[in-house]
Amino acid sequence: MNEAILLGVPKVEYGAGGITPFPMCLKSCANYLGMDVGYDYLMAACGAAFRLTWNTQTWDGGAVGTFFTFDDPAKIFRLGIESLGCEFEMVSRSQVTKKQEFIDFIVQKIDAGVPVIARGVIGPPEECIITGYRDGGNTLLGWNFFQDNIMFNGGVTFDESGYFITDKWWENPYTNAVMALGEAVRGRFSPKTVLSNAIEVMTGRVNGSYAKGIAAYDAWAKAILSDSEFSENSVMPIMAERLMCHGDAMDCIADGRYNAASYIKSLALPAHQELLNEAAVLFEKVSATFWKMTKVLGGVERGETEMRMFAKPEVRKQLAEIVYEAKAADETALNIIKKLVEVLHE
Repeated sequence: MNEAILLGVPKVEYGAGGITPFPMCLKSCANYLGMDVGYDYLMAACGAAFRLTWNTQTWDGGAVGTFFTFDDPAKIFRLGIESLGCEFEMVSRSQVTKKQEFIDFIVQKIDAGVPVIARGVIGPPEECIITGYRDGGNTLLGWNFFQDNIMFNGGVTFDESGYFITDKWWENPYTNAVMALGEAVRGRFSPKTVLSNAIEVMTGRVNGSYAKGIAAYDAWAKAILSDSEFSENSVMPIMAERLMCHGDAMDCIADGRYNAASYIKSLALPAHQELLNEAAVLFEKVSATFWKMTKVLGGVERGETEMRMFAKPEVRKQLAEIVYEAKAADETALNIIKKLVEVLHE
């Protein structure tokens, strides 16, 4: 066929039930295919609920992206899809990958009635959903978190369904992978599997220039306590970059640990309820540090007022103390998860 469209795929956008693109896209696709699954399960099962990453070399606005959750970049995508009991199917882009390889994958899946998850297409390498194609696959339709953002949607038009329409997706260097749910071949992940993967995500380590898991808290605190990086007379673009990175880390643990707690509270394991409750309370404590930091910064807007507050040494010292509070709670929760994994059965 030269064109096809899947109507009724649930829209994904920031704040509509979550803020982490991959599990939000995965939930939308799964729900469209008739699977009853929640965002909290997918956040936990793919590992995103337990992540935190900080680039030790630079102020990196993309450091908390799900791509960095594990040391193997593709692992989060594989786990997310396999956690639904489905085969994992993905085509990645390399220097020798041809556009037609992506088109063939997309067309095959859409023709079979399966939405495709892609990275990029419009704007940054965040995940989006491809729901249709035209011109044999050269033009794509779907939902993207950046489709209404004037910084990224140049040349983008819209279908009456609300889906974006673009024929410039391959020219975007951030369009670097397409993936989809394959055949259902197994059951969903057991709590032991989810929590075992959580241990891998949360374990402190440095991978390249990225501090991950528990180690990310130390790198985060060190960065915001570095007075040489800040000045109350700093130009706004620099302060905006600094605050954005700090804010992204705040958002990461707020959304992540909230859903980690939600998943853990959903587990019906009476013999282990005390440990589960302890872990959930600790994760909720980490999530709530978002509001403690917001109060210190003086607001949630992250505009000029918050930037000027962030430049103040005494404010950043308070923020660092809260970062270490979150670290302590996460460390305790991690130890509880390790105990649970030792006693849980598959």
